[in-house]
Amino acid sequence: MAKGMVDMMAAKNEGLDNMEPRTPQSTTPTSFRLWCVEVLKPALSRID
Repeated sequence: MAKGMVDMMAAKNEGLDNMEPRTPQSTTPTSFRLWCVEVLKPALSRID
């Protein structure tokens, strides 16, 4: 597991998350925080 974590962090440091550039077509106008408030929180409140 430790080797996998080290390999993953090395890949992230080498730009793994930068493979697809952010553009207006690939970026949502909704922030993660707003989505959590408007979508996630109401959905979780319906779960018993």
